[in-house]
Amino acid sequence: MRAAFDAWLEAAVARLGADLEFREIRKGVQALSSLYVERREGTDLSARAIEGRGKRAAIATCYAPLHFLTVHHALSRVGAERLCAVRAIWDLGCGTGSSGAAAALAFEPRPSVTGVDRSGFLLGEARHTWSAFGLAARAVRGRLPAALPRGAPGALWVLGWTVNEMDDRTRGALLAAAGRALAAGTSLLVFEPLAGPITPWWKDWLTELTPKGVEETMVKLRVALPEWLMRLDRASGLDHQVLGARVLVGPLAREQR
Repeated sequence: MRAAFDAWLEAAVARLGADLEFREIRKGVQALSSLYVERREGTDLSARAIEGRGKRAAIATCYAPLHFLTVHHALSRVGAERLCAVRAIWDLGCGTGSSGAAAALAFEPRPSVTGVDRSGFLLGEARHTWSAFGLAARAVRGRLPAALPRGAPGALWVLGWTVNEMDDRTRGALLAAAGRALAAGTSLLVFEPLAGPITPWWKDWLTELTPKGVEETMVKLRVALPEWLMRLDRASGLDHQVLGARVLVGPLAREQR
């Protein structure tokens, strides 16, 4: 997996960074960090995140690989085998496809992946991601919650750093749909930042989904980063040697004692 990951990251740097100076990507990384932590007010957070070539390169060559590594290592800790019979992954608000791809690689046999996003640019990047890891996948352009699939046994909904980008109305509609999907046999995997103040909706989701078999876990993972990510960290004044996320996952089969 690591060889495929390194090749995927290298290709993204070559594709999106070839005509940019390193400082432009570094500024994109800093702008995105500020946008998601400090300047969340306003509308259409996800659209603002891909304004300009520097931000687009930063998403694909910094945040996408960081999310991939977080999901990959978190599922190793949770135990992907405890999510029963996953045959199809729906990566909702898929972005570059990194979260859904990392989830798919945790299962044998590999489930199919369907990525849903409203951005043509991000769906194009998702196609590169799926190809790099040899996944059977398709892209669907659409907005959530209108583009949500029906719940079904064997399906896993992946929401990787997606819910926090939504307005309250969309988030509420998604929560209701997730509850119905769980009742129909779908599994759920949600990743968001550890910082509580920027996810004030988390308690409502936890209260609603816990009775349906979804569990909360907090992960902090020390991960050896590729040189490109370490270079961006140093230049941007960030530190991602420890990757963290709060996770909703389930329903999980109980571990045998």
